[in-house]
Amino acid sequence: TTEEKKFFVFAVLRNPMEIAVTIYEKMKANAKGNFTNPKLFTENGGHISKKQRERFNFIHENNASFQEYFIKFFNKPFDNFASITLDKCDFVIRYENITEDYKIALKKSGIKNPKDLPVKNKTDGKKKDLSEYYTKDIQSLTLFVFGPFLKKYDYGFPEHWTHTEIPLSARFLFYIGGIIRKWKWKLKKNSSRKSIKDSIYGDIQRKSN
Repeated sequence: TTEEKKFFVFAVLRNPMEIAVTIYEKMKANAKGNFTNPKLFTENGGHISKKQRERFNFIHENNASFQEYFIKFFNKPFDNFASITLDKCDFVIRYENITEDYKIALKKSGIKNPKDLPVKNKTDGKKKDLSEYYTKDIQSLTLFVFGPFLKKYDYGFPEHWTHTEIPLSARFLFYIGGIIRKWKWKLKKNSSRKSIKDSIYGDIQRKSN
């Protein structure tokens, strides 16, 4: 609507190398039991897909390291909703600078004296140094998978990496994938799935309905 077009729109952008590590550690810990809770499975109206459960099972059945997990499941250039949404945003919060950017976003949207962003849902077992996950044996694959996205959104590779040239094939597949993603999104219907009650996202969904 005309009124909606006046809204201040912002989104959060995060380094996909961080995203992959976080998801791996969450699956490994399964701290809240999300990946083994049938109520959260997509076929029961939840948000945990069969693909996610396949990855979860691989980690636990094989006691898989991050490197083994990455080699098994990451084989094409990474992209996400950033390629669809960021061009339409008035402001982008960088996750690595989320505390400051969050306040900037709220001030830009007209909120005076915004409160600090509370810390929630910290990932158990996650190491701070990405180089402990992205070891030398998977650096070439990491460049193929994450290189185009990192370049597009001005993220750098770990400083100690001596080779950071992104394969041409990865750039091409990333470009084509972005076009297909936008096309599929136009055909996509809104999901009726809800996250579990008493979770952060689940409570937000229920309050908005």
